[in-house]
Amino acid sequence: MKCPSCGYDNIEGADACEQCRYDLTDLPSDTKFGRIEEFLEQPIGTLPLAPPPIVGLNHPLHEVVKLLQEKNVGLVLVMHEGALLGVFSERDLLLRVGDRYDELRQEPIRRFMTPNPDTLSVDDPVAFALNRMDVGHYRHIPIMDGGTIKGVLSVRRILHHMASEHLDVMLE
Repeated sequence: MKCPSCGYDNIEGADACEQCRYDLTDLPSDTKFGRIEEFLEQPIGTLPLAPPPIVGLNHPLHEVVKLLQEKNVGLVLVMHEGALLGVFSERDLLLRVGDRYDELRQEPIRRFMTPNPDTLSVDDPVAFALNRMDVGHYRHIPIMDGGTIKGVLSVRRILHHMASEHLDVMLE
């Protein structure tokens, strides 16, 4: 921790500056842990959100799988008349289709989607998103602003943002 009086670099948690004896006890903590907490408390809306691929209820499975591949994403939103009715993820493909892909490829995505997915608000903190994804056992969550979809947040996007924007600061 740098002393605001003389600039000496003290060890973290020191009560007084080793060089000038300036009182360091009332200074805000600048620890790595504090910086991580600050990041986790910021609203989801401050992160760059991926624009979600959107399909209708009757899109054939093979077109949705192709869209996942082309967009290099793990989740597609399934909407009807502006309403989010479900999501289809890589996990849905593995668990609900599996090795029957060839026989099911023309079937509508509504047969395989996860209906009524959880969503979060742009105002919810990043920590809440991580907790919700952990508890729900999923890696993606749609983010809403009122009744409008703003994007999809993934664990990978959170980690990428943390590493690229904050990790260098956290490791100082």
